[in-house]
Amino acid sequence: MRYFKALAIFCIAASLNLAHAADQLVLGVQDYEKSPRMLAAEFKGMAAYLADKIGQPVRVQASQSYKRYMANSKKKRYAFIYGPPSMAMEAYQAAGYEPVVKIPGVLSASFMTLSTSDVAFPEDMKGKRIGMPDDDSMMTKLAMAKLRSMKINPDGYFAKVQTFNDASDVISALKLNLIDIGVANSSMFNVWTGKGHNLNVVLTSDPAPHLTFSVNKDLPPDVKAKVTQALLVAHKDPRVQGYFKGSGFPNFEVATMKDYQKILTLK
Repeated sequence: MRYFKALAIFCIAASLNLAHAADQLVLGVQDYEKSPRMLAAEFKGMAAYLADKIGQPVRVQASQSYKRYMANSKKKRYAFIYGPPSMAMEAYQAAGYEPVVKIPGVLSASFMTLSTSDVAFPEDMKGKRIGMPDDDSMMTKLAMAKLRSMKINPDGYFAKVQTFNDASDVISALKLNLIDIGVANSSMFNVWTGKGHNLNVVLTSDPAPHLTFSVNKDLPPDVKAKVTQALLVAHKDPRVQGYFKGSGFPNFEVATMKDYQKILTLK
């Protein structure tokens, strides 16, 4: 009788551990501007969709902190990560996260000025004040790579180099005359001009892949395959359509490591 009781207790404990393990399929997302609660709500439908396709619960863990997000990635606390390709490649190099799908199109960093500025060409930027997003932002990394390709040392070329928490701070600094040139995602030009800001683009960086969805390399191959196939048709599911509609993205497409070779060289 004792044996059977011990066996029953063991089975219950094992089932609880399995349930706990199953609950650890975590989708990690990061955004400087949105609160974790807002982010979790934004990706709730995608998590529910993936859970249905995989057959295991998926929950969203959101963060505003880049450092905390990457620290969790490096410790493999996420089953999946979704974000800029620079973060995807940092997670790939540190913990082997494998990119499986990405948003179609490319991302570039644009050097923008107010239309009233006397900065009209790249050579006019010398001696001016420039503002960029956070040092860890892919836009900043793309901008710095562009400057290096032009043999420009930011510290000696610009009167002042400032970094901000996010793109909204960059446009605010431009409007308040705290900087002469602002660096942001090229897509922000259309957003900001649509809001009435009169801007000019002085210089644009080389392009990079768009937002990328990566999977933990330790996941079983069948789970990786299910995730990839599910994401490629996710735009057709009502639970995920809200994300695509709200973001303006059309769908996901297949991603391969070949797409990210230039990203791996960014500093």
